[in-house]
Amino acid sequence: MFYRLLGRTSSPADVDPPDDLLLHWKLHRWFACLDTDRDGRLTSEDYDLAAARLARAFNHRPGQREHRRLLARYRKLWALHDPGARGELDRDAFTEQLLAAGRDRARPFRTSLNRLCCALVDIADTDGDDQVSEREYRVLLSAAFGLTSERDLTAAYRMLDRDGSGTLEHNEIHAAVLEYFTSNSPDAPGNWLLGPPPAALLA
Repeated sequence: MFYRLLGRTSSPADVDPPDDLLLHWKLHRWFACLDTDRDGRLTSEDYDLAAARLARAFNHRPGQREHRRLLARYRKLWALHDPGARGELDRDAFTEQLLAAGRDRARPFRTSLNRLCCALVDIADTDGDDQVSEREYRVLLSAAFGLTSERDLTAAYRMLDRDGSGTLEHNEIHAAVLEYFTSNSPDAPGNWLLGPPPAALLA
């Protein structure tokens, strides 16, 4: 499902300033979670590995439709991270490119995020009820991002549950992903997508 969260192009007032500490922390957190070999660099292979881990975690073999879909969506996002096709990015370059994508290529960037999110929630929603249970969410974040803290995962899940229903609807996750990459508001639930930010950044 393609949720219409991307309908408008950001105006200058919507764009996060490059010196925003909260947004920088979130991008650094994403980088650290995907840099699984801890070499201080991200490559398209790191995204390919995330797709493979996710497919395996939800019992899909390499090359199956779900795996191919994840690969395609991760690679599309990577192309926006690395428009110069350098092949690898250190943390500072990665952050700079994501800020530039959100500022200068807002529509394709948000479209790519939304399409990746579609693939993530569809593979996680194993029973097809258009909701992601806490168990499904834990498997998703553990496989894709290596997150294992029970406390952090529970806190994140509850923050993203905007309507307090006890489960995450697909559009709640889509909204959270968009906020994670674009919002500088300390009140945005999406800040908690990969676990709680430092309290000092939410003050």
